[in-house]
Amino acid sequence: MVVRSAVCRLPLALLVLRSAAVLAGTDEPNAWFEATTQALYDAVALGDTTPWNRILAPGCQITTEDGEVLDKATFLAQMHPLPQGFTGRIKVRGLTVKFAGEAAVAHYWLDETEDIFDQHLRTTYVETDTYRRSGDSWTAIAMQVTVVPRDLEPVPGVAVDARALTGEYRFADGDRAPSRVFLREGALFMGHDDPTARQLIPLAPLVFYVKGSIHIVVFVRGASGAIDEVRELHKYNEVRMRRVPGSH
Repeated sequence: MVVRSAVCRLPLALLVLRSAAVLAGTDEPNAWFEATTQALYDAVALGDTTPWNRILAPGCQITTEDGEVLDKATFLAQMHPLPQGFTGRIKVRGLTVKFAGEAAVAHYWLDETEDIFDQHLRTTYVETDTYRRSGDSWTAIAMQVTVVPRDLEPVPGVAVDARALTGEYRFADGDRAPSRVFLREGALFMGHDDPTARQLIPLAPLVFYVKGSIHIVVFVRGASGAIDEVRELHKYNEVRMRRVPGSH
């Protein structure tokens, strides 16, 4: 992302790309990839497709953080400037390059900061790009980016009746490794045993984020009004565990 106007940022992006073009033909190929990649992401907030059009090969395949697989034309057509009230920047870090003949694979992290009016967002991505030699430079033939998970913050003001949620939960009657929901120093935890249990971060009275994971758990009330199962949203699947009657 970018925090300055297009008028201020565009000449800088072009300058970086020109410098990168010089580096591509030197003994500092890593520096070319660093400068080029940063110039690409400096252009994102502006919706400036010029550097991307120059670097992406005609048949380049881009896999987005949402799992979409796009060709070059579709990817460029979706690139637009940030709307009014949005600002941000993407910083490339930790870039490494592995070479294999006429091919190169660049791996790096992207630290994104974005302001949506008065709300501040931060996201980290990890990306791997594959390049092939093109004359005295390089063109990208594939790119894939993934969001790096991080812990969610508890939603302020959520009232949780923890005692109503504690107990033992099983996938089925024959499940020999049940999960326990229990209190530890005033916080809810869930796991097969105390050492490996993870804290439940409240998002709503019956909805929790499992700390240190990518999972959400939802406690469900039965016909009596008491909690009788928990559903774990697991990699876009729903896994159900029934509460063992009488357990706390």
